[in-house]
Amino acid sequence: MTSARFEELEKRCAKLKKTRIIRIVFIIGSLFLIGFGSYYWMSHSTSKSLVPTVAPMPQIVLVQTPVVENNESNESISNEEQNLSQSTDDEILFLAPHIYKNDAKLPLDETQAATRSLSHEQQLLKRYNTMQNFDNAYALAQFYFEQKSYLEVVAWAKEASRHNSRSEKPWILYAKAKFYLGDRAEAIRSLELFLSYINSKEAEELLIFYKGQE
Repeated sequence: MTSARFEELEKRCAKLKKTRIIRIVFIIGSLFLIGFGSYYWMSHSTSKSLVPTVAPMPQIVLVQTPVVENNESNESISNEEQNLSQSTDDEILFLAPHIYKNDAKLPLDETQAATRSLSHEQQLLKRYNTMQNFDNAYALAQFYFEQKSYLEVVAWAKEASRHNSRSEKPWILYAKAKFYLGDRAEAIRSLELFLSYINSKEAEELLIFYKGQE
């Protein structure tokens, strides 16, 4: 095959290849246009179907209200408006929270009692620090027993007994405090120990009572 014939054949192949590419591009473009046109037509028809139908505007009919010249009617209307306004105010006031100032304060009697108790305690402690003896220690034990501070009662009953071990008073307060603290066995043991070397009718009666609580 000569070179001239080879070049002619090569040109013919290139031309056929170019023609084929153009045809493919044309087919793709035609398909794209057809698809876009179909989509546009469908979306346009759908949007038209979704447009709401505008209902006709209702006509406004003017009704002429007759003028009432009777003063009694005007007064009754005014009274009704006033009653309505008053009832509304009453409802608002009813729904509003009520604040009672007296509820925020402690009762006066309890405040005064607490103040007196604190003052009395300070006086008893000051008296015992000044003179440490049986009477001042027992006065503190008795004070705390009245205040139901039973742990303090136990401590000061021991202190009073240290000054006078033969007195039944601190032993009885000690036993009562232990019993109220829930230690009934210790209350009985302390009374039995005291009665083992000193006779006391009050301590014996208290011991019998505690043993009967079993």
